[in-house]
Amino acid sequence: MRTARIAKPARIAKPAKTVKAADRKTLMARRALMLKKQAQAAAARRRRRRIRQTLDRLVVIVTTTGGAPRTTVGWTAVLSGGPSPVTAEFDDFGVVRFPTITTLTDIEYQVRIRDGNNNTVTTRVIPANREYFIVRA
Repeated sequence: MRTARIAKPARIAKPAKTVKAADRKTLMARRALMLKKQAQAAAARRRRRRIRQTLDRLVVIVTTTGGAPRTTVGWTAVLSGGPSPVTAEFDDFGVVRFPTITTLTDIEYQVRIRDGNNNTVTTRVIPANREYFIVRA
């Protein structure tokens, strides 16, 4: 004789907890605060990234041995090492910009700095891969 198998009753899912209005507000406030903090952290990370800007032309700066800019009225710089020498005049604050030499430089150059009386003040070698060069004279 066969016995009839009795089926077990199906499990009934528990009803979801109802969230009180006050708890819902606190939960929403916490989520909003968390999202705000994440946005601030992302903005802070973005600010830390540094965009590297290069000077587009070679710049030579003349300073005193103490590092202060020199008065270079009438001074000139002659850059050699490329196909032909390039001459440029200093501004009043010890800075000369060579308009035909792009950076980063591919080769090393030799710079001769002359004062207003055309006397050579100094001669230096500028290594390759430079945007600027500081001469202490």
